[in-house]
Amino acid sequence: MGLINFGGWFWLVVIVASVSALYCFQELFARQLWKKEVQMETRPKLYFGPSAGHSSEKVPDYLVFHIPGNPGLIPYYDPFLKTLHALLSSSSTLPSANFHVCGYSLAGFETTEQHHGLSGLEKQIHHLEGLLYDQIDELRQRTNKTPKVILMGHSVGAYILLEIIRGHRKRIEEGAKDFDLIGGILLFPTITHIARSPSGIVASALLAIPRSAHIASAIVKALVFFIPTSLLYYLVRAFTWFPEHAARTTTAFIKSPNGIKESLFLGKDEMDMITDDKWGEEVWGAATSPGTNSKDTIHSNLFFFWGQKDTWVAQKTRNDLIAARGFRRSKISSSASSFASEVSSPADGWKPRMWVDDKKIPHGFCIRHSEVVAEQVCTWVEEIIGNHNED
Repeated sequence: MGLINFGGWFWLVVIVASVSALYCFQELFARQLWKKEVQMETRPKLYFGPSAGHSSEKVPDYLVFHIPGNPGLIPYYDPFLKTLHALLSSSSTLPSANFHVCGYSLAGFETTEQHHGLSGLEKQIHHLEGLLYDQIDELRQRTNKTPKVILMGHSVGAYILLEIIRGHRKRIEEGAKDFDLIGGILLFPTITHIARSPSGIVASALLAIPRSAHIASAIVKALVFFIPTSLLYYLVRAFTWFPEHAARTTTAFIKSPNGIKESLFLGKDEMDMITDDKWGEEVWGAATSPGTNSKDTIHSNLFFFWGQKDTWVAQKTRNDLIAARGFRRSKISSSASSFASEVSSPADGWKPRMWVDDKKIPHGFCIRHSEVVAEQVCTWVEEIIGNHNED
């Protein structure tokens, strides 16, 4: 969870309720707004790949597969993924390659059709895993090559990422031939004890109320039922100061058949299931474990990036995890590749690199901080590919 915190939800509901009370004034101003048709963000998938005629069969293909947080609407990440693809495609430090940057919305956040049933965390893991394999197959059919895969997850998407790695590793150990996983990037990850975080404490109490997801969803639907979508968009943008892409996506989310209910239902599962560190070294070092990819390396190919004051991550929980699992605790630097040169022992080199931000980037970075995070992620992708190629 975290793109819209619970305080934000409260004020958003208050705003919508106030608008409903003032709805009798719509003849004075509302029709002027709904005359301007507003296109809502309803895409369940974002994909950025080589432009027609610029894809080469002689160079490798890389798929950067992004898993969103909660609310799980992939259009929130449009500027981020678009910027990342542009940076990778123009990188002067990477060998020639075809880059495919892709992401899907989580199940239950469809904005144009009714989703059958609510999806908890386990169901979301299987849903995203299936979409990943579908995307790999689609690229294989289109390019006649199997792309090398870099997973990327935000917030609860980072938890889903680690579970996908676990499943991938299990299939490898059972002798199955699987895709070539070469790295993972976890952004503002909520992977242990989310309920102990400042926002998690509040969320746990509210979501413990029986049928809270259904009740909250019904209330919001009643409040916005008579409000035209275009007017709601302008209200969301005016009171949240969201940029255009985020305001459109939030409006579509509020108006969606099951979005709010799914977000809270999934949030309850997050509070209950995201507790202890449940992964062994086969996951923490999966990108460098024998048999997981075609080339082993002493370098870690898992990169973690935490916010300095992330209200969805308890600082003690974060610091304990860094001490137990990370190669080194460091602030973000202008060059991630310089950090890798400090690796001196193969025994420690497999450990994930972990950074704590010093730029005060918020948990919901995809709202207003897409470019700065994309720039840093680009350096980590460059390092992952460099490590994979040199060994």
